[in-house]
Order: sequence, then C-alpha cells, then structure tokens
Amino acid sequence: MAPVEGEYTLLKKRASSFHGTELAGILRANGVDTILVTGVTACACVRQTICDGIADGFRTIAVKEAIGDRVPGAVAWNLFDIDAKFGDVHTVDECVAYIDGLATQKIAAE
Repeated sequence: MAPVEGEYTLLKKRASSFHGTELAGILRANGVDTILVTGVTACACVRQTICDGIADGFRTIAVKEAIGDRVPGAVAWNLFDIDAKFGDVHTVDECVAYIDGLATQKIAAE
C-alpha cells in the first residue's frame, strides 16, 4: 500500500523504529508524548520499538489485536511481558476511545 500524499514515511534498517532514525525528534517536534505500536514481529520489531520508545521518554501502548508473529505463542508471551515490564497493552477499542478523547480535549480547549 502506497503512502497517502504528504504522509511521512520512515526507512528503518534495524528492528526498532527509533534506532538509527529521526523518529523520536519528529514526534517531539510535533508534541507527541504517547505512541501506539502495531506490527510484526512481536518478539523483534514491535518489542524493540516499544523498549526504545520508553527509553526515549514516550508512553508506549501495544495495540493488542494489531500485533503479529510467525511463531505460535510469541504474541501472547511478548504482550504479557511488555505489559508487565515495559509499556501498556490495550485493545483496539480502548486505543480508539483514547484517540477520540484526545480529539474531544482539543475541541474543548479551542
């Protein structure tokens, strides 16, 4: 799927979306303090992005139904471990409600 015109894309060469990229700076410059992480592979790219996001000072949320892996059981184990040690794990519905709440706060502030 091609990016939408004007959409920012990031080329990463390592497991983490943060390591060796300008992602943290771009997020900070745009006032972002929380990241919702999705993707594959749970035991590599997703986990490393979450750990590096925390190390860079972001609140990290793993979106439960939007994370996959080739290895049976890897998603469940990694989400359990991430929730216990590194970040939060929330459902898609909880994440959508969170985002909707941000939009409501922004409208109320205006």
